[in-house]
Amino acid sequence: MPYKVGRKTKTKGYTIMKHERGKWKVIAHSKTREKAEASIRARQAFRKR
Repeated sequence: MPYKVGRKTKTKGYTIMKHERGKWKVIAHSKTREKAEASIRARQAFRKR
């Protein structure tokens, strides 16, 4: 899977990371882990259309 939820930061919440060129890159932040996982599902659904 090219996306994953990272660890919680002090100010921005959970990171949403994408695997690109052999490295994990932070592409967004989300306040809760559930919202981060929902965002990943939405991104994958958008890619499949």
